[in-house]
Amino acid sequence: MENDIEISQKRISASRAIFIACWLSYAAISMGKSVYSASMASMIAEGMFTKSYSGIINSGFYLLYGGAQLLGGKLIDKISPIIWINISMVGTALSMLGMAFADGFIPMLVIWSLDGLLQFAIWPAIVRVIAEYVIPSQRKKAMTLISFSYCAGMLSSYLCGSVVLSFAHWRVFFIVAAVILGGFSVYWVLASRASLKYLSKNDIEEKEVSAEAASHGPKKSVIISSGLFLLFIPSFIRTCLDLGLKSWVPTMIMESYDVSASFANALTTVLVLINLSGVFFCTWLYPKIVKNAAVGFGICFAAALPMTVLLLFTGKIPVIAVVLLLSGLTTMMYAGHQFNNVIIPMFFAKYHKEGSIAGILNAIASFGAVAATFGFGYLADNFGWTGTIISWIAITATALIFCLMASPAFGRFTKE
Repeated sequence: MENDIEISQKRISASRAIFIACWLSYAAISMGKSVYSASMASMIAEGMFTKSYSGIINSGFYLLYGGAQLLGGKLIDKISPIIWINISMVGTALSMLGMAFADGFIPMLVIWSLDGLLQFAIWPAIVRVIAEYVIPSQRKKAMTLISFSYCAGMLSSYLCGSVVLSFAHWRVFFIVAAVILGGFSVYWVLASRASLKYLSKNDIEEKEVSAEAASHGPKKSVIISSGLFLLFIPSFIRTCLDLGLKSWVPTMIMESYDVSASFANALTTVLVLINLSGVFFCTWLYPKIVKNAAVGFGICFAAALPMTVLLLFTGKIPVIAVVLLLSGLTTMMYAGHQFNNVIIPMFFAKYHKEGSIAGILNAIASFGAVAATFGFGYLADNFGWTGTIISWIAITATALIFCLMASPAFGRFTKE
């Protein structure tokens, strides 16, 4: 028979293995989510769609993704997270195949929108696996490391796209992505089954609600009294400037500098790689330099504003300068992601509302991606890239103002 030490060692190894499976699975899903954005420049270049229609297809994904998060919260809690990850992985692989063989605006809109619906539970499911199965001694580090999986997946998508699109049609790119997602789907099933033999659900301690927390009453009053409702606008805009720009950067660079789609995607991989430093910037800034998370969120927009203004010189300055400006801007938005999706929701834990607040903020952020992928495409078609960049300047300044407006109330709320 196995002794207690052997069982404990196997449990530690199994916990580490299921986290690695979660990290790779979410990276693979993030890669799949970015394949359409990486292919848009090629589709537009061959005249398949206008920029506006291309944006509508991507908007369909985020519309169903965000809407399902708002409406499907209770459903996520009732079904095993292992099953949700299976559904997302397999569904996304099949969606990639569907996109590879779809022909026309309506079929692509339907398939890509359904892919958003299939992915809506993946992030809550990943978080649940970490909370419920990863052992306590590894859990904090796991929550930090999982933040890098999204960027890793997006980086893989643009890197893979730059290679595949250099010698093959964009439809081949979707097929390659489908094969990769299929392989990771099999890996997830095997790894999770092997790990769960040695793992059981963690006993998650219930938090005691303090008298001060109870005095805030229902969730609606907490959102208002904390000033969180003012941060809904920056949450929306942050995603516009993050996912929206990443969706349109290859097209903008290709049209402004007369380079190939493959080269534009290769430059975008530099942008995504630099974005990883946003996590370190956030860790350096908060809480060592700034104690108020709303102020920290605002600093991200303040730092991004001058870089957004300098983008007005796109086409007149070297392409590498534009890539560096975009990299800096989106890195600040990725740092903002840490404030919006990780740090701010944790202040609502004493009200048992960290999950619902995170879901609300994530859904609002998804709608920002909807507005950006369609809106920026419409602006680029009708007002050119200069008009589009002016809109980026305006919304960056707006987000900064709302963060400053929210800061006093949020500061008081976090000191209670």
